[in-house]
Amino acid sequence: MQMAERYYGRAFFLVIGALALASVFHEQLAPATALAVLVVGVVFLGLPHGALDPMVASKAFASRRYYSPIAFYAFYLILALSYSLLWSRYPTLGLFSFLGIAAVHFGSDWQHRGSALTRVAYGLTIVTLPALAHPVEVASIYSALGTTHAQLLVDVSKGVAVIAASAGGAGAAMHFRQRTSDLWEFLAIVVGATLLGPLVFFTCYFCLLHSPRHLLETAEGLGIASLRRIYLVAAPIVLATIALGGIFWFMLPDISYRGRLLTLVFVGLASLTVPHMLLDSVTESSQ
Repeated sequence: MQMAERYYGRAFFLVIGALALASVFHEQLAPATALAVLVVGVVFLGLPHGALDPMVASKAFASRRYYSPIAFYAFYLILALSYSLLWSRYPTLGLFSFLGIAAVHFGSDWQHRGSALTRVAYGLTIVTLPALAHPVEVASIYSALGTTHAQLLVDVSKGVAVIAASAGGAGAAMHFRQRTSDLWEFLAIVVGATLLGPLVFFTCYFCLLHSPRHLLETAEGLGIASLRRIYLVAAPIVLATIALGGIFWFMLPDISYRGRLLTLVFVGLASLTVPHMLLDSVTESSQ
């Protein structure tokens, strides 16, 4: 656990640096490989950080009369399914709202450090900068997720990226003496979003910085002292999520294999992020 806390940030820097260096020599992961790495990374490194939510809810609300674990699971699932249905019916609204939700959620990686504006700038940079650096690839991903307004979303993201990256960089630089790591993390994000393919960058950020940070902070708050214990606790929820994903795979429209995987990963993550963020907000306000 202590080793993981010490080295996950360094692993993020190292992987971003190595892949960025390779990209300078025009060595990029093949699209199929990048998609496979994304799926594997999300399953093994991404999903566990949300799988501790039942324990978080139990710790926060078990003493209250109205709390029930079954009701919690039901509400969580209903909220996630409702969002996935919203996306399936209104894909542009679903994608647009997810980009906003993701920006706020990713900005929380720097919770209690800097101003709220700086954190939002960090989150927006992560979400929008790939569209500025790789507009064609991002538009292709957006189209695969069902929207017919992919180019409009890319164009809007480009403008937001310039403002967000400037504000985020300025905020990180202003607090460099107090929190040196913030600036280095922000620079690594900018380099990754600029030089790496969008899926590769998202995998690196989500699996090597965002998920470990939230997972370890949540585990510490729950009194879980080892990675082995974390994964033992998270395993049933992760396996259940994979099973649900398998069911939804056969319910997806008759689109390309790539489109199905992208839809399953991103709509799935979006749907789980909504109740996950709501729980974070409620537990923080109740403390």
